[in-house]
Amino acid sequence: MATIAALVAGCAVAAQTSINGHTSVAVGSPVLATAVNHGSALLLSLIVALAMGALPRAARALRQRRAELRWWWFLGGLMGFVAVLAIITVTPTVGVVAVAVAVTLGQLIGSVMADSLNLGPGGRRPLNLLRTVGLGVAVIAVVVGAVGRFEVENLIVIPVVIVAGIIIAVQQAWNGWIVVVSGEFAAMSVINFATSAIFVGTALVISMLNAPIDFAALPPWAPLGGAVGAVIGVVTALTLRIIGVLSVMLCIAAGQAIAAVVLDLVVPVDALGLTPGAVLGAVLAVAAVGIAGLGALTGARRRAADARAGGAGVGEGAGAGDAAGEGAGVGDAAVPLPGSQNP
Repeated sequence: MATIAALVAGCAVAAQTSINGHTSVAVGSPVLATAVNHGSALLLSLIVALAMGALPRAARALRQRRAELRWWWFLGGLMGFVAVLAIITVTPTVGVVAVAVAVTLGQLIGSVMADSLNLGPGGRRPLNLLRTVGLGVAVIAVVVGAVGRFEVENLIVIPVVIVAGIIIAVQQAWNGWIVVVSGEFAAMSVINFATSAIFVGTALVISMLNAPIDFAALPPWAPLGGAVGAVIGVVTALTLRIIGVLSVMLCIAAGQAIAAVVLDLVVPVDALGLTPGAVLGAVLAVAAVGIAGLGALTGARRRAADARAGGAGVGEGAGAGDAAGEGAGVGDAAVPLPGSQNP
């Protein structure tokens, strides 16, 4: 179920990218498109959290576990703002598929970093041969997907989108920790988008001072991007504890690459639309996801076998499907916090 949910979230990421890209073109302002995205996401998250009564429970849980909190977990909103702004700015220039492929590489790199450095609540999952090969194929996918789309002077957009993908992966790892310590996915979403609102508002004011913005040009469907993004954030935070940061990012990347091809074919954002290079790049991106996914599965099975052989306790390096992930509810003590003495 977690894998299926992450795949659907990946398709939703491509839809969100397309919506935000079209909004940016319509209003002529990537900053306004980003503000609409985050504003609608914050509103939806707040409504859900208030309806569930999640905020008081989360506040109590955070006070009780204050000593175990890490301040950088709450920077997810800032990281999301930076990543979304970069993607919205670039998408009208290169198209949804090219952005999806570049983001795929960034997500793979970022998720490997998160799993190797134990940044997420799913435990440490070190890099192995198959994951390394998957990253190599992802690099090739980015190069192939860029054929025919970039002028030499525009090549800077490739590393920009890759960095955005890295930021997204690390952001989701930290959001996962907030879900664990608060026990409330809705509260995590509110914290995430409330933090980003500060930076989005500042950027919007600066943009308005530099040049007038036509708010009347906003299409009525523009807020859908933020609503989709809020759902994606919740699904990602809930599933990465079960299958790990890399596995979630792999599923999202695969769904994103497939849906991006369809979207660039039906409703292209840029003038070129769907190109053969973009299609081949998307296919290679899915292949990279599959190869690296095999590496994640192999590592999880090996850790499970080692745990059974050595009688390892719950929470010690448990992989996907181990005792730490089977049936443990969000916020359970089965997941040890960094630096804590929890078993």
